[in-house]
Amino acid sequence: MGLDAIGMKSLFDGLLKNMNGGVFVIDQDMTIHFFSKAAEWITGYSHEEALGKPCYEIFKSDICADACPFKTVMKKGVPIKRMSMVILGKYGSQIAISRTAFRLKDADGNTLGMAAVFRDTTELQNLRQQLLQSEKMALMGQLAAGVAHEINNPINGIITYIRLLLRKLDENKVDPETWKKNLGLVERETKRIGRLVKNLLNFSRKTEPELRSVSMKNLIEDTLPLLKEQLLLKDINLIKKYDDNIAEVLGDPNQLQQVILNLVLNAVQAVEKQGKIKITLGAEGSGFVHFNIWDDGIGIPQEDMEKLFDPFYTTKTGQQTGIGLGLSIVQRIIKAHHGRITIQSEVNKGTTVSVRLPTL
Repeated sequence: MGLDAIGMKSLFDGLLKNMNGGVFVIDQDMTIHFFSKAAEWITGYSHEEALGKPCYEIFKSDICADACPFKTVMKKGVPIKRMSMVILGKYGSQIAISRTAFRLKDADGNTLGMAAVFRDTTELQNLRQQLLQSEKMALMGQLAAGVAHEINNPINGIITYIRLLLRKLDENKVDPETWKKNLGLVERETKRIGRLVKNLLNFSRKTEPELRSVSMKNLIEDTLPLLKEQLLLKDINLIKKYDDNIAEVLGDPNQLQQVILNLVLNAVQAVEKQGKIKITLGAEGSGFVHFNIWDDGIGIPQEDMEKLFDPFYTTKTGQQTGIGLGLSIVQRIIKAHHGRITIQSEVNKGTTVSVRLPTL
């Protein structure tokens, strides 16, 4: 026996009454028409106090001026999700919340208003800060050792080449070709230090992604030209396969482009000349998009797999020596987008990196 209209109403009323997250609904004039029991608990305002009031009178905070989702949700129809923000309760207390807001439509698709679901994360934020602080102290030692090692090598190389050039000057032996070669090596090592510093800055920034509607197909196509030189240098056979009608994801295009750049560049560095790289993009059910990057490169030993996302760990050797932050940054970005990244690899057969992201 199915649920009738009365049963469904009872179900939804029970869900709204007993769920931990607060819910409020506003119309196109930003007037509150519904204020759930959990919303009362979190903010301190009763249903009677909130009903009929503009939402910005209840949520007195900079959020209303700096991060109000109303225009984006109502005009563009794009849901907004923020994992960390602060509102003011009825008695002036600061309350950390996470929030999701989305547009409400009638059966004909006409906009009625906006609904928002929010949760009190104050205690969770405090515990998270304590955990982050302890992790930060442990990571500081690891980073310090990694930075010292990574910067020391190119600096020693630069000093060696400079001393060699100075000795040639003292001996009045100035060979343009030798000088050009040594100065090129100095330039290469200096750029290596620059890349290390840039990646350290990217790794240390913990910025929230600025979420919007993103077409992964368009983003991949816009990103690949940035790696054109590296692909041509090795004469790599790049294969692309995109499914039709792939849903857009809710993501930060700049951060997701950084993910694509890092993963494709890793594949380029892993393959030999005239190697193969294959990029596939498809739907996983109705709620996820996945893209894979496969290469026929040198592969990764099984004993190294569990260390791949550790800061300053790298499998690159020789002139392709990396600085071991790429995958750490990638993993952080994917997690911030509520996605998942997995890596499968076999020595001398290649590597497949799979990324799964939720759709709008």
